[in-house]
Amino acid sequence: MPEKKVAPSSDGAHEFSQEEFPFYWLAHAHAIYVVEMERVLKKLGTDMPTRRVLLMLRLHGTASVSDLSRHTIIKMSTLTRIVQRMRDEGLVETRTNPEDARVTDVLITARGEELAARIEQATQKVFARGYEGMSAAERKSLMQSLQKIFHNFADN
Repeated sequence: MPEKKVAPSSDGAHEFSQEEFPFYWLAHAHAIYVVEMERVLKKLGTDMPTRRVLLMLRLHGTASVSDLSRHTIIKMSTLTRIVQRMRDEGLVETRTNPEDARVTDVLITARGEELAARIEQATQKVFARGYEGMSAAERKSLMQSLQKIFHNFADN
């Protein structure tokens, strides 16, 4: 590896080091997590967006497309196409919301439930590997720290 170089930080108070930058590690942890998840999901004939939608529907029951978009962090236009594909595959049903005809609700089907259960079972090893060597207290602290960072950005 080439010689380590440091650059001035944005505040000029100290030199920047990527190894000491939390977002460097967040990005890399997320990237390797996605690679591992995609490898497992491919064996089941599915993908990350389908997993996200199915798990959100298992947690929340019926959800509008806009709520799913927010919770799955998938753009509305992209999610609409994903939901249409999942509907064609028999994983979800869509209905007009009875209280607001402008809203499309999405419901998981029995086939979707079955796939979601298989996904959860197959991905448990990925989560176990990611948390390996971490105590329950460390996992809780990590979760709290990430939530604080999220809220710091979301509240602005």
